[in-house]
Amino acid sequence: MPPPESSVVVAPIAPVDATVPTAAMTGGKSGLRRELSRWDTVLFLISAMVVVDTVGAIAIGGGQALTWLLIMFVLFFVPSALITAELGAAIPEEGGVYVWVRRAFGRFAGGLTSLLYWAGTPWWIGGSVVVVAMSVYQSFIGGLSGAGIYVFGCGFVVLATVASLLPLRIGKWVPSTGALSQIGLLVFFTGTVVAYGVQHGVHGISVGDLAPTPAVFIAVVPVLIYAFVGVELPATAAEEMRNPQRDIPVAIGRAGVAQLLMYGVPILAVLVVLPTERIGSLGGLVDAMKTVFTVYGGTVGDDGTVTLTGAGALAGAVAGVMFIWVLLASGTTWLMGGSRAQAAACLDGAGPRALGRISQRTGVPVRMALISGAASLGAVLLNLAVTAGDAQKFFSAALTVSIALVVLAYLLIFPAFLRLRYTRPELSRPFLAPGGRFGAWLYSGLATGWSLLATVCLLWPGFGMSHPDEHLPAGFEGARSEFEFLVLTPLVVVVAIYGVIHLATRPRPSRIPLVLAAGGQPTV
Repeated sequence: MPPPESSVVVAPIAPVDATVPTAAMTGGKSGLRRELSRWDTVLFLISAMVVVDTVGAIAIGGGQALTWLLIMFVLFFVPSALITAELGAAIPEEGGVYVWVRRAFGRFAGGLTSLLYWAGTPWWIGGSVVVVAMSVYQSFIGGLSGAGIYVFGCGFVVLATVASLLPLRIGKWVPSTGALSQIGLLVFFTGTVVAYGVQHGVHGISVGDLAPTPAVFIAVVPVLIYAFVGVELPATAAEEMRNPQRDIPVAIGRAGVAQLLMYGVPILAVLVVLPTERIGSLGGLVDAMKTVFTVYGGTVGDDGTVTLTGAGALAGAVAGVMFIWVLLASGTTWLMGGSRAQAAACLDGAGPRALGRISQRTGVPVRMALISGAASLGAVLLNLAVTAGDAQKFFSAALTVSIALVVLAYLLIFPAFLRLRYTRPELSRPFLAPGGRFGAWLYSGLATGWSLLATVCLLWPGFGMSHPDEHLPAGFEGARSEFEFLVLTPLVVVVAIYGVIHLATRPRPSRIPLVLAAGGQPTV
């Protein structure tokens, strides 16, 4: 005889905590190896954060560029660094930004964040990094034909991709040597500027030149924000660090001081060597280097044309090779970090899981790294085709898109810090950003607010100005519609792709039968 209805017992089904990585995610990461020491992390950060391709784009602001550099360091970098130090130490999991946002806002927000963050890298490498490398090569080493431009650009991306596929015990030397080369290059350049000033004199910077204005603010602040991004990148490889909870906060502090000096000194050098009207967003640093190297041999014509000879030409060639290596190392560093963040998202179901698989032999997300390289290669070919080889237009469009993608991701990353302070108070926080709840609101508000402002200024150059079309990036004078098309199209495509990915990978409700204590039929 069946038991009465009241005696039916339903076996409980444990609720799924949407903020904890799934078995698919953790199981797929078994190939990871702890290879990064504290100093590896510091050099990784320097290679990621100090991107010399933006020095010229910042220096076009003249003396004010230094003022805005200091302002943005205090009001944007410091808050974002405190946020990253706390989250990186509290949640030292592979994937970094994806895991933080997922724990705060769920898988949809985490997946969108990781895709935006990842997509900015191919556009940056295949855009501004490649075109600056081309400019350096042509200035110091040799010319490039029409076909040569394509060969150089594609070859650069292929080398960066191959470097990102190396096991981390070997691959970590790429960002490390890139950071050391960058330090050496800037020290050599700065010393040469001093020698050039003694021999030829330099342009002075008056106190009035340092006074900030709204026009320069609109032009350089988005680029300055981009110059300070990347502090969170090592956290994408947190489970490959020897002691992430200790090393992430310390590395951020050391690399941040180095970053301020490594931007401030070359920007100042560019400003004292070149007249403001001759500083270009693409070639500002390259032109300044070429000018000062004439102290070793060469001349500067009345029209500003520089010709290097003898030891000057040799110094230029050596500096050119180092410069290109620095750019290649920075690109490789971002490929490493971006691929790891997106691989973690895929392993957790916010994308095709097969794409996130970690190689048991190398400890690298090989498939995601190859996709990153292929996307970078596509960005090179697309940008060269659309801009018809116009290097300045190519640089401006690609840099704008890459900045916009990253700062859009920040609009979710920085609020995640604040939300986790409230929703996950039990998390062990070896590093705690000071100020309590007031400090948390302040840091999150500053970092998010600057990111939002940068997004608006990027997508509509000249925002808030009486004649906005006068503030379009170099190469797009009088071509607002072309600029907006080139910038908005990739953003729309990335968001649309994520919409498709989310619909294809979202969890489906399971049809699990209820278990009866005795008798009766299972109810679905």
